[in-house]
Amino acid sequence: MRGHVSLRSLGRNWRKVVLGTGIAGVAVASFCCGRSVSVPEALAGPPAPVTARAPETTPPVVSEPPSDYSRRVVAYMYGTIPITREELGEYLIARFGAERLELFVNNRIIQHACQQKGITVTEAEIEAHIAETLKGFGPTLNRKDFEEQVLKPRHLTMFEWKEDVIRPKLLMTKLCRPQIRVTEEDFQKAFEAYYGEKVQCKMIMWPKAEKNKVLTDIYARIKASPDEFDRAAKGQASHVLAAKGGDLEHPIGHHTTGSDDLEKEAFSLRPGELSRVIDTPDGSVVVLKCVQRIPADTTKLLDKERPKLEKEIIDKKVEMEIPKVFQELRAQADPNLLLVKRQREEDLVRDAKKEIESGPGKPAKSTLTQPRGN
Repeated sequence: MRGHVSLRSLGRNWRKVVLGTGIAGVAVASFCCGRSVSVPEALAGPPAPVTARAPETTPPVVSEPPSDYSRRVVAYMYGTIPITREELGEYLIARFGAERLELFVNNRIIQHACQQKGITVTEAEIEAHIAETLKGFGPTLNRKDFEEQVLKPRHLTMFEWKEDVIRPKLLMTKLCRPQIRVTEEDFQKAFEAYYGEKVQCKMIMWPKAEKNKVLTDIYARIKASPDEFDRAAKGQASHVLAAKGGDLEHPIGHHTTGSDDLEKEAFSLRPGELSRVIDTPDGSVVVLKCVQRIPADTTKLLDKERPKLEKEIIDKKVEMEIPKVFQELRAQADPNLLLVKRQREEDLVRDAKKEIESGPGKPAKSTLTQPRGN
């Protein structure tokens, strides 16, 4: 199955891409949590622990009434005037509720499904995942730098990263893992992806809207002149590719990009040759230029590499399975986001009032936005 091909996937270490099943176009955490890459969402707590029944002689614990909980004080002003949790909650809901409700509901759906199967995630597991993530950025990036350089630009705190991204991802991983099976074909494809022949390429990427211009004008020029290719590569819309003159960070191997068409084109090229204009599943168009062919590593044997390959295959299959399973869970839960609908209605009333107040022939500018809910 073909997956999403993007600059991010092609620039990623080829050993980390999906082997034989394609590249997932949406990050697992993003898909499960309903959040975009750059927008922080509501905070989701961990699953409620299951407590053992108390002995018959132990008096039952009476929980505090919800009304008392809502009236708990979170701040004072002028020394004696209280501000309650309920007031703070209403303040936050009015400003961020509709935007972040879906994330919260999605997290609860995941927690509910996992609780039913006795699946939990410990703080130690979350910390281990963070440590592994930091390793992927290299030895020079510590936890503080990760927060400043990776999370902060995306308007995320470490708490949000742990509770809104890592915890649901680990829960979904445990939920999906029993369904994963590794076949001999998976081993063969993974081995070829790791140690088979590869092609080092330069790439120019254009938005779908520019495809006609590429076909009728640009392609002929970059194919006829190496200087024109280099100029286009350095001036392309992708800042990452432009900064490197189109050089892909890693060579293209079999079963590494999620696009059979792109890989077929890459392996048809000789050094210096250009591919045709290639459509990618994400809608962009690209042209490849072969820099060199890299022969297969004949020193490696499949049987000796099986343990490492098996872990890699399982990890990637789980990544592909998570969005599917989550969609099934969400369909079963059938969430009804009332807050989103209510705020949408309030927007309509407000716009209607502005239309009336503006008078005939002076329509007020609409404040309506596309609903974020279902």
